[in-house]
Amino acid sequence: MEKYIWIFPILFIFHDLEEIIGFGIWGKKNIPIMEKKIPKLVPMYKKLFMLYSTEGMALAVFEILVLCIVICLLATYLGLYQIWIGAFIAFILHLFMHIVQAIIWHGYIPAVITSIIAAPISVIIALDCIKILNYSAYTIILWTIVGLVIIFANVKFAHFLMHWFTRKMSVWM
Repeated sequence: MEKYIWIFPILFIFHDLEEIIGFGIWGKKNIPIMEKKIPKLVPMYKKLFMLYSTEGMALAVFEILVLCIVICLLATYLGLYQIWIGAFIAFILHLFMHIVQAIIWHGYIPAVITSIIAAPISVIIALDCIKILNYSAYTIILWTIVGLVIIFANVKFAHFLMHWFTRKMSVWM
């Protein structure tokens, strides 16, 4: 198990660096296309891009990475593999969400390339870990739900940090 635990933050940062690098540029360029393709979502995305900076996004990703490292530490030193497997499977679902978004969009979105690369690797790791841990399907589903709840709540907090930092930067600069 130990050989897999620390691959999680590596895959996470690999994936999220693509988002940090491409999200702002892609979003500003694609708002007019969004207005035609998905007009109901445009107000949300316009607000997101108005409150967005690359530095704010980097802070949000850093905060999520810290949570990921804490989960890995809990698994490594306290043997809390359940929370690790739940968070890792939630991360895998997140990767597949980006792939589905790109399919719906009919084109590139920031995070899809690293999602396509990281998803199969992550699935293989998760399946091997489930075999090693010998958890029941019920345990896996329960902890995946817990992982999804933690990640969803934390993403909300990370977005708050991103927007807060972006606003503060505009005052500081």
